Amino acid sequence: MEAIKMTPQAIIAEWAQFLWQERGMALMYTHLVLAALFPIYAGAHASLRRPPSAAMPLKKKRKTKTKGDDEDSEDEELEVEQHVGLTPSDAIMFPVLAGFTLSGLYFLIKWLKDPALLNQILGYYFSALGVFGVGKLATDALNVTTSVVFPNMWSSKGQIYHINQTLSAQLIESPSPSRETKIHRRFVEAKTNPFPSVFSRIRFPEKTTKRIWATRALLNQHWIFRGYIHGLLSIKSRVRLNDAIGFLFGVTCIALYNMNGKPWYLTNLMGFGFCYGSLQLLSPTTFWTGSLVMGGLFIYDIVMVFYTPLMITVATTLDAPMMLVVPGPNRGSMLGLGDIVLPGIMIGLALRFDLYLHYLRKGQASSDIALPSYKKPTASQTGDLFWTSGNASLRPAALADSAFRKTYFHAALTGYVAGMAVTLAVLNIWNHAQPALLYLVPGVLIALWGTALARGEIGVMWRFTESGDDIADVKKEVRVEEKPKDEAVKEEAGEGEAKLRNWGVKNYGASEDFVMYFTMSTPKSEGMRERVAGKNE
Repeated sequence: MEAIKMTPQAIIAEWAQFLWQERGMALMYTHLVLAALFPIYAGAHASLRRPPSAAMPLKKKRKTKTKGDDEDSEDEELEVEQHVGLTPSDAIMFPVLAGFTLSGLYFLIKWLKDPALLNQILGYYFSALGVFGVGKLATDALNVTTSVVFPNMWSSKGQIYHINQTLSAQLIESPSPSRETKIHRRFVEAKTNPFPSVFSRIRFPEKTTKRIWATRALLNQHWIFRGYIHGLLSIKSRVRLNDAIGFLFGVTCIALYNMNGKPWYLTNLMGFGFCYGSLQLLSPTTFWTGSLVMGGLFIYDIVMVFYTPLMITVATTLDAPMMLVVPGPNRGSMLGLGDIVLPGIMIGLALRFDLYLHYLRKGQASSDIALPSYKKPTASQTGDLFWTSGNASLRPAALADSAFRKTYFHAALTGYVAGMAVTLAVLNIWNHAQPALLYLVPGVLIALWGTALARGEIGVMWRFTESGDDIADVKKEVRVEEKPKDEAVKEEAGEGEAKLRNWGVKNYGASEDFVMYFTMSTPKSEGMRERVAGKNE
């Protein structure tokens, strides 16, 4: 009765007093939730790939000729999108394999009595993986930072400024003096440095300005490494300075982790790296497959936490970076990496579904019978999106496609946060370890399927697939446009004239970096010898 008689002001005051008294616990839980969201958000965006509703972008072929070689060699795509697609059978196999693994670790711990040797072996294993996981995460973070400091464009007062590395100048679009040239750009004399916004007004000494432009060129430059060992290895990889720095950062972090007593912040950094890489590698393929897999692991988590001592014993005994650790009251808090990765793959699928819907609507709104061409969102576009946010309507088409609506992604994130909140609340009420998937799985799945039901897109979500084997037409009688040879020749000639008119002006997304090749040996020459030998025979 007293609670009913309390005024709203009294209730607010009571809750404020409670939060102040428990501020250490509140900060710890806030830290834990944000730490879980970080790899999910970053990994989901890094996992973006071409959806079925978009056409494969045309490859630019580089023809090179060498002596004694009658064939043209093409510089094929260096970055191949790879992911592991799950199947409905994984809904059964995942919990079974996870159960066998957990049971094996539990009985091994009981048999060894002292888990020091097992911790040492697992430490070596996770350290090797951590170098690449943390290195990749650091590399992409550096790419994002580089794009924010040195963007390709920025906007102010309804005007887009284009930063051109070749000319070491900033350009703006202006009315064309010629009917033949659709877009005309002119120099901005007042802006001599490559920085955006108010920083572009700073006048540095000439030598300093040249060094800044040179630094920008170095950070955007890439090298191509080719390696070939007959019958064993054939590698071709694009490498930038940020890749090397990121790898060295990964090695340094892992070395400090092993030499400095495995502090919690380095443990979490390794966990971020593992989750970030896993979210790019794993895909549920379809929403109903992902729902089945998460349902199976939902049951597994309940059984292992509530009805067996396996999960708690393994988690508290092994000293391996398999969870996020947050210091705080009552020995702090922890969250298993599986509670991040498993809901995270569904959240990543939701983001890729948003991208699919973006190109689907774009294709349906167009009178063209061809699918819209796909432009992969990259970390280097982050700065362009940030600095042109005030004039989004002026963005080039390739950049505008990166700023698509993320309805299902935000819904899934909301469901994940709600599930985490319920998990932490129940944990405090019952004062017992909780299976996080018990609350995270319903939170994410209800948010996703509920959003589709509310928007009338259940059928679209059900049919959506990333397998590539059964891609339904997203537009009636849709086909990829193939241009006749005569038109292609005319276009090439037109492109040549345009390059002469707009010398030094870069189209958005086109590479202007210098490329260097390092080759261990060339397999093509060996193939030539084999063909010549065959002719002689």
